[in-house]
Amino acid sequence: MSQTQGEKPVVRQSSVVRVAAYVASVGEGNKFKKLDLFKAVEGVAQADRRMRDLRTMGWKIDNYKMNPSLLPDEYLIRAIGTRVDLGAKAPVSRKSISGPKRRRIIERDGHACQVCGSAAGAEFADAAGRFAMLSIGHIIPVARGGGDEDDNLRAECQRCNDESRDVSIDPPTAAQVITEASNAGGIKEKRVLYNWMAAGRRSVDDKERIFNMWARLPEAQRREAMAALAEQVIKLSN
Repeated sequence: MSQTQGEKPVVRQSSVVRVAAYVASVGEGNKFKKLDLFKAVEGVAQADRRMRDLRTMGWKIDNYKMNPSLLPDEYLIRAIGTRVDLGAKAPVSRKSISGPKRRRIIERDGHACQVCGSAAGAEFADAAGRFAMLSIGHIIPVARGGGDEDDNLRAECQRCNDESRDVSIDPPTAAQVITEASNAGGIKEKRVLYNWMAAGRRSVDDKERIFNMWARLPEAQRREAMAALAEQVIKLSN
């Protein structure tokens, strides 16, 4: 269609930019529903998928799987990332880690976050109603030169993964780690810590391993396993 003299050119915004503009207008700490998003960016195909694309740009948007206090069609904006809606350049996209590799790393790490120790699907001890969802994190962040080799990858819950992505925070120094380790209990605790460092990852003992297995069971089977263990405890106590 031709443009008449004096008319300003029509600038078409990309789908991600339109979605970012709406989410930013809702604001950090606020909720919105999927239907609200679809109405705000009418004509954008798969607007919810475009919203997920924002997570790779530092936008932290919870759904009901991450935050059980939300309804299935609700989202909570915890942080606004790169403002592509204001013209900021989106970070260069990277090839995602393959499904088989992701499963291998999580299996290797005992289905538990290697930073805080939370088991997959377990409720956070300090955040009732929120449950750990595992993803793959980088020990040395990509922004600081880290790669996708197995020994630079580890299982992380969503909270620890969010923190590790914040490359605006300087990593700790060796002196800080040494000071913290010096204050970490007695010889038993220091030996455990040293063994973790030597292995390059946090090891999981038999009790933690079995608990992680139990945490992956359906609710009915959890109760069955608990009842069976209770019988053994009672017998051994007599």
